[in-house]
Amino acid sequence: MLVNPVALDRFTQQAGRALDVPVVCVSLVDAHHRLLMGSYGMSAPLALLVSWSFVKQMGDSGHPLLIADGRRDPMAARSAAVRDGTVTAYMGMPLVASNGRVRGTLSVMDEKPRRWSAPQVDFLRELSARIVCAIEPGRGRAEHARHSQTNGEAGMECASP
Repeated sequence: MLVNPVALDRFTQQAGRALDVPVVCVSLVDAHHRLLMGSYGMSAPLALLVSWSFVKQMGDSGHPLLIADGRRDPMAARSAAVRDGTVTAYMGMPLVASNGRVRGTLSVMDEKPRRWSAPQVDFLRELSARIVCAIEPGRGRAEHARHSQTNGEAGMECASP
């Protein structure tokens, strides 16, 4: 499947509704090196701007980032989005391609503090895996299952939102 902003918006809508968060943003670089974005609750460019300090922090590590209360987190507290109250809680997952490269991020944000539960983290990890399947159209189900098990992801099928 070729990914377009409408498909990415559907993924973000699914995350926003399932996790009951006001803002979700997905950003990725496709095989042609184009930046693609989708969002829920805020325009994609603005959502990417608001999430940028978190995305950069997560991108540097390549690991998920969970922040229950950014006002109490030394790194997040420096973010303008946290200081102005736009984002207090943040959860983000890197979109890791089958070759191990981080292709993008999926970010959910809330203006209220919240503890992210294990089922919520699992849901976002599974949704991230589905997005990766969408951006790697040649990636087979067996390869996706192997990659998911290797990376501790649930065995969610590659499917559209």
